[in-house]
Amino acid sequence: MAARQIGDWFAKEGWEIKYAPIDQFYVHIDLMVCMLNEHCAAVCLDTTEDDVVDWLKKKKIEIIPASFKETMTLGCNVVALGNDRVLSTEGAKDLNGKLRAAGFKVYDPDMTMFTRAGGGVHCMCQPLRREAA
Repeated sequence: MAARQIGDWFAKEGWEIKYAPIDQFYVHIDLMVCMLNEHCAAVCLDTTEDDVVDWLKKKKIEIIPASFKETMTLGCNVVALGNDRVLSTEGAKDLNGKLRAAGFKVYDPDMTMFTRAGGGVHCMCQPLRREAA
């Protein structure tokens, strides 16, 4: 109900809304799907519904797969910094390698003192101004 209420607000502003269930292992969707730039997203294919994956593909969004194991340590919970720069965590080694191979500059500090308590780097962010560096 709350998602639909907020979705209605965004729809009135001209945004397209896609509702998606959140897997039981997570508290919010950015542990399953996290945008990296306008055309690319990190996605846990093991837990993200097929219709969401299909919707992303129809939007011509490239998918970089994140493993379920890494999402359980908040590995998919990254921050898009702009200009193909991403703040990740040291623990997301597989995903970070895929991001680098796709041309992203990855910053990956050790965040285990936060991730063990359930806080990913995306969770800890305030609004960012993403200007050209």
